[in-house]
Amino acid sequence: MREESRAARLAAAQRALATAEASAGLRQRLTGVTTLTASGSGRVAASGEGDGGEVGAEATPSTAVPAELLLPVPPGLERLFPAGGLRRGTAVQVSGSTSLLLALAAAAAGGREQDTWCAVVAMPDVGLAAAAEAGLDLERTVVVPSPGPGAAAVLGAVVDGFDVVVLGRCAALSVADRRTATSRLRTREAVLLTCDTWPGAQVVLEVGERSWFGVGAGHGVLTGREMTVTSYARGLATQRSARVRMVAGGGVVPAPAERPAPAVPGGAVEPAEDAGLEVDWARAG
Repeated sequence: MREESRAARLAAAQRALATAEASAGLRQRLTGVTTLTASGSGRVAASGEGDGGEVGAEATPSTAVPAELLLPVPPGLERLFPAGGLRRGTAVQVSGSTSLLLALAAAAAGGREQDTWCAVVAMPDVGLAAAAEAGLDLERTVVVPSPGPGAAAVLGAVVDGFDVVVLGRCAALSVADRRTATSRLRTREAVLLTCDTWPGAQVVLEVGERSWFGVGAGHGVLTGREMTVTSYARGLATQRSARVRMVAGGGVVPAPAERPAPAVPGGAVEPAEDAGLEVDWARAG
């Protein structure tokens, strides 16, 4: 499947987009970068955990995964994934940060030379401006903000036609729909990144402690933040954590060994769902 030409990938994406448009009830096809419009995140067991197996029960060395089946992740997060990257055909659940979710998508989609296509589904608060600021190439990104009651058909269509699918919280998807989508991911060798509860996710990332920096002694502007990301994954014997820094523009880099002074007195930590200030990077339109 990885040998498909650019023309074939474009045709598949167009077919998926047409199907999604029809499923979402859109009467007129939009042109250009298409936006479609139609009518609580606890950790769940990673694939193999709570399903008759344990995390780490099937440790898979990164050398056992063919390079063509791996998509890159932001610097500093490689150790949180069993194979050192996003494995095609799997789902990853991200709890606590929309910015991190989009950063993973941008890293996976990569540059133009990778010719990787991305669909953002059921995230009405994430528009094209936010996708672009996170690093996604808008020429290869489609946004479906509200898939409506036909969400299962829309998700199936984009999984068929896109390499990376970013999914928000979607109550219209039943547990059976999610399991069907997981099976479809394996067949199509796509990657699903979601902030929703996802049974069978290979990796679950939780964002914990975070702090903003950039403000000095009563002056200056916020320039970024640091966060601790913990991974629960099949293929890792124990949970792992990494401290990363997110900077303006959606970039993610390893946090320096010496942490900056907090931007608020007493080192206050932001709420778990990135409320409020998150809007600067993850909300558009």
